[in-house]
Amino acid sequence: MRTVRVGVLGLVVVVLLASLLLGLASRRQSGHTAATGPSSTALQAIERLREAFVAAYNKRDVDHLVKLFTEDAVFIPADDATCEGRDEIADYLGDIMDEMPATLEFDVQETQIQGNWALERIDVTLTTNDAAAGEEGEIWARYLWVLRRQPGGSWQIARVIYNIDESGDDDEGDDEQTQPKT
Repeated sequence: MRTVRVGVLGLVVVVLLASLLLGLASRRQSGHTAATGPSSTALQAIERLREAFVAAYNKRDVDHLVKLFTEDAVFIPADDATCEGRDEIADYLGDIMDEMPATLEFDVQETQIQGNWALERIDVTLTTNDAAAGEEGEIWARYLWVLRRQPGGSWQIARVIYNIDESGDDDEGDDEQTQPKT
């Protein structure tokens, strides 16, 4: 009987040790280490994606902007139809840029990485310029985007949802979300 108990106990110890080692190995492969969280390499790659997005948007370069999205990306704009795939996203972004030229600034509130997926919560400021009226204004939005790691370690945008922040609106009931700059 004693031999059976030691054998079973030994097997349990081996299984637990193997599970622990496999768990640590998968965390390292996913860009995490047990002590430090997301790797600086992954965070830097996500920062490059974010910078490329802002630069392309501010240049109104829809062709470059849409290349930052995965082929099967989904873009869910506030108060508009969902865009599925790069072509629909390009059409939507092109229309927005034509209708309301603006520059974009990001203020990242949160970045989380889990394996080959990441999410970011971002406060966005769009500065508009109405040339006809000679006025600048600001629109505030909140983005939540999901990123997918690509082979080689770069990241692309897989999903985006955003809303317009109307908390600063002085005119309740006014559909205009542009705030004049003071």
